[in-house]
Amino acid sequence: MALKAIIDSLDTVEEQFRSLYEDKDGKFVLAIEGIESHPGAAALKSALDRVRGEKRTLSEKLTGAESRLEGLPEDFDADAYETLRTQAEGKEPPKIEERLTAQKTQLEAKFAKEREKLEERANKLDSTLRRVMVDDGLTKALLDAGIDKTFLPAAKALLKEKGQIKLVEDDDAIHVFADDGVNDRTPLTDYVRNWAGQDEGKVFVAKPTGGDAKGGDGRQFSDNPWDTSNGKKPNLTKQQQLIQENAVKARQMAQAAGVTPTW
Repeated sequence: MALKAIIDSLDTVEEQFRSLYEDKDGKFVLAIEGIESHPGAAALKSALDRVRGEKRTLSEKLTGAESRLEGLPEDFDADAYETLRTQAEGKEPPKIEERLTAQKTQLEAKFAKEREKLEERANKLDSTLRRVMVDDGLTKALLDAGIDKTFLPAAKALLKEKGQIKLVEDDDAIHVFADDGVNDRTPLTDYVRNWAGQDEGKVFVAKPTGGDAKGGDGRQFSDNPWDTSNGKKPNLTKQQQLIQENAVKARQMAQAAGVTPTW
């Protein structure tokens, strides 16, 4: 008959075997010497030692994990962290880096188009500003120098063709100057006044009214031989004479009258 190792009551045990049990915490435990050597007990002890070792290892890992997690924010995403870690180790394609590169490329393309539009608009505004400043500056300077209003467009065209008028940007301000060969920042009014006093500019100066108002060369050219306004007829004789004597003036007067020179 096999004896049970632990029983609740001695009533189920024969009288001669009751002395082999010890009362421990309300239970009757069989007192056996050398129990550790019993095959069953040895296997149990080995399993128990293994479980205790695993428990100790898990406890150490848990303690280490708790120390590492102390500084993490509450919204820490373990899955996201693991994804980033594996990508950093080269275990997965760098998807985040690819997305960032794509976004950067898209933003650069968008900003490039916007910058191109802004630069184009700025160039147009700058060109318009410069044209207006030169035109307005020339008109005022020519009128101040006594240039006949009839020849004003021709005089402006001639001075622009000479390429001596320029805009200078200084301290965020734009000024109109002329290069007279001596000073490249000659005030426009001074430049035009000097030009109007020279042979090339005299022909554009308004003629005195009354008498036999004559041009600087002694011949009477107060009328534009190409002018057809107010029912006038072009003066072909004077046109030919002017072309032969002063082709520059002839071209300017023709342009002033809206005629394109063909000579």
